Amino acid sequence: MDDNKKDFNEEEFLKKVEKAASKGTSKATFRNILLSSLPTLLIIALLAYLIVPKVNFLSKAFKTVFRIEESVDGKDMTIENNGIFGYTAADFEEAILGDSSKLKKIEVYEQEVSDATTIEDTGIFNLSIFSKNQVITYSGYAVYTVDLSSLRSSDIVFDQANGTITMYIPHAQQEEINIPEDRIDFGDTEKGLLAFGDIKMTVEDSMKIQAGVREKMQEKLDSQNVLDTADRFAILSVWEMYSPIVKEVSKSYALEVKFRDQR
Repeated sequence: MDDNKKDFNEEEFLKKVEKAASKGTSKATFRNILLSSLPTLLIIALLAYLIVPKVNFLSKAFKTVFRIEESVDGKDMTIENNGIFGYTAADFEEAILGDSSKLKKIEVYEQEVSDATTIEDTGIFNLSIFSKNQVITYSGYAVYTVDLSSLRSSDIVFDQANGTITMYIPHAQQEEINIPEDRIDFGDTEKGLLAFGDIKMTVEDSMKIQAGVREKMQEKLDSQNVLDTADRFAILSVWEMYSPIVKEVSKSYALEVKFRDQR
């Protein structure tokens, strides 16, 4: 025997053969599993191809039947309409007219006004030495109001295109001029040399004098166009009162306030 050749090791040879056979079996097993599962995978793919389009079609059909894009009758703005499953809508009229605490006559402006008159008692023979004079100053104020109790649904206009809610209100109106008693100033009585005592007036005389003073006060208010100023404050007051209510319903809409004769 040649010494250069190694001795044959039968035990080692058998181990290598066993290991190689094991790898071949694993590969064959995986291949067999893949081949056996192939029909099932093909069937699943075919079902998916056939069923998925129908599911999408049914989903679209469901949405078509149960989702309505049109506005809800009686509501200003439809946010979402799901047909028989309900809807979400905004109603500005209900929010504004439903707040009865604000639907009343509100004060929007106040203007002070004053006037003075002279009372003269001429005495005997209208001689100055028997005459008495007294200046009375009247200070009062005029209050201007807007009557919101007359607001109706027709006064609230919803404009979806421009994103506005317009309220049409009546013009400001002046209430009776108020002259408090503590703001009536009786000046000192000026007397002639032979005049004695103070000027005496009855209740009726006092009322007539105040009526005349109110007329003069009204002339002053009219000449100063105070009613126009009150109208500007009316617009501002109503806007400040109702703008937060509109924003609570929808932040996307802005409130505008105008007078009814501006339609």
